[in-house]
Amino acid sequence: MLKIKMYPAGNGDAFLICSPGANILIDGGYVTTFNSSIQKDLKSIALRGESLNLVIATHIDADHIYGLLALLRANGNAANPNIIRIDHVWHNSLRCLTRETTHEPSAPTRMMLESICQRGYPKPAGNDAHPQEISAQQGSSLAHLLRVGDYTWNMGDGTQLMSATSTPIVELGSTLIRIIGPSTERVDDLQRLWISELRQKGYQGPFGSDEMLDDVFEFLCAHARGGARKKPALISANQNLQLNDIYEPDTAVPNGSSVATIIELGNKRLLFLGDSWAEDILEQLQKLAAEGYSMLFDVIKVSHHGSACNTSPALLELIDAPVYLVSSNGTGHGHPDFPVLRAIVDRPASFHRKIYLNYQTPASIRLSQYQSSSGAGFTVNEGGNEWIEMELAKNE
Repeated sequence: MLKIKMYPAGNGDAFLICSPGANILIDGGYVTTFNSSIQKDLKSIALRGESLNLVIATHIDADHIYGLLALLRANGNAANPNIIRIDHVWHNSLRCLTRETTHEPSAPTRMMLESICQRGYPKPAGNDAHPQEISAQQGSSLAHLLRVGDYTWNMGDGTQLMSATSTPIVELGSTLIRIIGPSTERVDDLQRLWISELRQKGYQGPFGSDEMLDDVFEFLCAHARGGARKKPALISANQNLQLNDIYEPDTAVPNGSSVATIIELGNKRLLFLGDSWAEDILEQLQKLAAEGYSMLFDVIKVSHHGSACNTSPALLELIDAPVYLVSSNGTGHGHPDFPVLRAIVDRPASFHRKIYLNYQTPASIRLSQYQSSSGAGFTVNEGGNEWIEMELAKNE
């Protein structure tokens, strides 16, 4: 049996995938997500004598990473974990982007870098600004916790980049993972963004990887949006518009650096897109399709909480699945956008689609009252945070 849980992660992401021989956590939402939901499931896995085989931090964004910070703080050292043994963690930080070395910064420079670290992650917005999140805002970076906990990080010491170019296929036991994002270009974009932000703050030193700059890289990238566009005004003004009318590509550099994967477990293939850019994903999937790889998946996790900037009409022309996962409570940017949900269900299909949302939102309410223009059947599952179960092939 394959089981997937989409946690109540506010406006963020947190997913646990469990099957015989594989337990994978993708993002962690907020601290409250970990404390109230994720932690008890991990303890159950540990009681069965199993490990968490892989933790993926898709990208540097507070609504994806806060819960992972809470996990690693609570878990302690990898060799003697308090909650569960973690075999691998994927997190692209500064140390996998550069081989340069640094020297001891001057006193004024060190003070400036320390002030950035003390600022920490961005404060969660709106209803997600729980006291636990605010207290975690100035805590350690994920890179720091991986270092001090001595975790197996990016298949080693954290210097390996997990990307579509450098590590396109990873085998973990019987699980095969195809990394389809980020591209080298998006990773370079993220490094340039960080350098620009640090230069603006007056930093004149080298940009090699040391422990303090690792932390500074993470915190600055979390604050800097790097060209992010506001949600298209047309969406708010007229929800009757089609996705073709309003689609506007995301330009937020941290989103473009998302680790996007196809996870193959037995006869099931799961497409998890983080907050990735549609154009990058389309390019990688078109290459696979040209090799004969089927674009009909078993599960698709919709990019960036169902934003109309991250699911393009062209991408939907290529991919489909009987199960879609959309994670957001609607705070912050008002995701998901109804035109995205409608575009998913309007396509003809020989199968019944199930759209799972971990919260009820205005878009999900409207979708539950909508009839597909193609006549394709679908159901809307709102607010559920229970296991989604799928039968694996008999020999799995």
